Amino acid sequence: MLATLTEELPTGGNWVYEPKLDGVRALIYVTGRSVRMYSRNRKPLNDAYPELVEALRNGVHGEAVLDGEVVAFDEERGVSSFSRLQQRMQLRDPVRALRSQVAVHLYLFDCMYYEGIDLTGLHLLERRSVLNDVITVNDVLHLTTVNTKGAAAMLRKACSRGEEGIMAKRADSRYVSARTMDWLKIKCLRRQELVIGGYTAPQGSRERLGALLVGHYDGKALRYAGKVGTGYDRKTLELLYQRLLPLHRTSSPFIEGPKPAGDVQWVEPKLVAEIGFSEWTSAGLLRHPRFIGLRDDKPAREVRRES
Repeated sequence: MLATLTEELPTGGNWVYEPKLDGVRALIYVTGRSVRMYSRNRKPLNDAYPELVEALRNGVHGEAVLDGEVVAFDEERGVSSFSRLQQRMQLRDPVRALRSQVAVHLYLFDCMYYEGIDLTGLHLLERRSVLNDVITVNDVLHLTTVNTKGAAAMLRKACSRGEEGIMAKRADSRYVSARTMDWLKIKCLRRQELVIGGYTAPQGSRERLGALLVGHYDGKALRYAGKVGTGYDRKTLELLYQRLLPLHRTSSPFIEGPKPAGDVQWVEPKLVAEIGFSEWTSAGLLRHPRFIGLRDDKPAREVRRES
């Protein structure tokens, strides 16, 4: 079951709220001492997270199919960090995984089957009640916190702490294998002015351009910060294209570093865009970037990465 991204908290109806963890989704099948963990695209995860497999063997009572999120924490800020987890995600050797310096945790939030009974037709809160009875929490195995009110305060607190955001779920939602409006994700976005240095070709039904290629100045050099492919309507795409057309050039304005893939048109780095995003990756790229608007009140040469 997948959540739909929204910018507003839901109104009306009976909703519950959970933290939005910045990790990797995991589906877990437990049968006796047998534990199988899979990613969303059905890749096995047992060898990547052997300590979680062991915790599930000891912490799950009976046969169950569970849904959860594998996370690692930024030790300084105390929040889940996808960048931190990436240092662990590529390991598929259990010995190397256990020797790594990245501790992982599993936060469970749903139970779809228990002791041969299909629970997907039950309401969310009924499934959560079963989950509470099925799991014994320990140092690495946890249940997500569920709140029935105070969503706005919860979101403000998450954003102030640098967390990813919150989840909103209908209390009476049934578990379906699809993206649904019964589960919503509301993300915290940071904002940063960035210089446009090029754009990719449009794909599908999109017109004019696909994604902006943006960066910031490091001294006199323009450093690439990533692709921004969301946040546009048709009018915005047309405006951007008309502003960028006179700025075409044949070479990249960015210094050596990460390279954008695909068919690229470079431009003179004169336009400044305000971009929302969730965090900087360890490679210096934007995570979850979203176009907010063009800025005409700041010279491109003054754009620096903000901390």
